[in-house]
Amino acid sequence: MKYIKLLVLICVFFVVMVGCSSNKVQPDSTENVAWLMKLAINNNDYEAFDSLFSEGRKGSVSRTDFSEFEKLTTTGANYKKYELVTFENGEMLLVRLTPVNEDNEYEIEDVIVVPEEMKVLFKD
Repeated sequence: MKYIKLLVLICVFFVVMVGCSSNKVQPDSTENVAWLMKLAINNNDYEAFDSLFSEGRKGSVSRTDFSEFEKLTTTGANYKKYELVTFENGEMLLVRLTPVNEDNEYEIEDVIVVPEEMKVLFKD
């Protein structure tokens, strides 16, 4: 009887491990990348944080700057989705989008003209 319980416990362990491993959050959406970034900051994991950057930008945030991010974070966080529209004349609109359903449909919540002094943040 003791061995049967042990065998059942081992089976349950493997089922849980296999089930949990397939639920790993991947950086396959903007929301997931932002969530993984916050998780890396909360866990003080610079390597995980840096791995989220594109190849040309890895290491662009220093470990010192990264450690400062931890002071900014809280348990709760709110994630917003924005789209930047840049026109040929250099003018920019920042559009705040809100999801309206689970089919990835969005509606505009707000539109802001990007001030000249802030445009440097959005230039490549």
